[in-house]
Amino acid sequence: MKLLGIISLVLAPALYAATPAATAGELYDSATRQLAEGKLADARADFQTLLDRYPHDPRALDAKGAIDATLLFEEGQARAKSGRCQTARVAFETLIAVYPESPLAQRAKSAIETMAGKEKDTRPVLRSVEYRHVAAIPVDEIRAQMEAREVRLNIGQPCRARDVKQAKAALAEILAEKGVAHVKVEARTRTVSPHAVAVIFTVERTHAWLWRPKAVALTD
Repeated sequence: MKLLGIISLVLAPALYAATPAATAGELYDSATRQLAEGKLADARADFQTLLDRYPHDPRALDAKGAIDATLLFEEGQARAKSGRCQTARVAFETLIAVYPESPLAQRAKSAIETMAGKEKDTRPVLRSVEYRHVAAIPVDEIRAQMEAREVRLNIGQPCRARDVKQAKAALAEILAEKGVAHVKVEARTRTVSPHAVAVIFTVERTHAWLWRPKAVALTD
């Protein structure tokens, strides 16, 4: 029995060494299959093994991209789970833009749609937008300029804080372009029903307030 044990100990390393290592193709196929099955950690491990063993293989670059895609997807999932939907969206959108061929791209799109649905259910709807003390600039012109800047503050849509902030900055730019200088734009929301709000932008004059109409080129 002792002799058999000694023989086994001697032969084991030789048998292990004789076992062929997985080829780059086998590793890539295995990782791709696991990626499609949602086994991200296992897929990442096989892709990493491919990179370590066969760094010059034509599939190494794709393996590196696949690893990055899994990390972005898991980052998006973690942020969404903790309620950080905005940064989760950034991770998912980056994955879709940089790795559109990844099997995870479609899952990232679905995750964004799911988050959007949840946000729509919880955020109040924008009922109206009001502009106060905007000098002699017609409100219709302000609205047209807002639309040209693709400001996403739309009546009937969920009201997001970032869209209000974007609209506030856009209004300041519009006023400056029209010659209204030294003013401060304030934005506030007013609840009009349990699920709807109004946004009110107010232009406040500072000490050095001045309205100078833009110069108009004259022709003969």
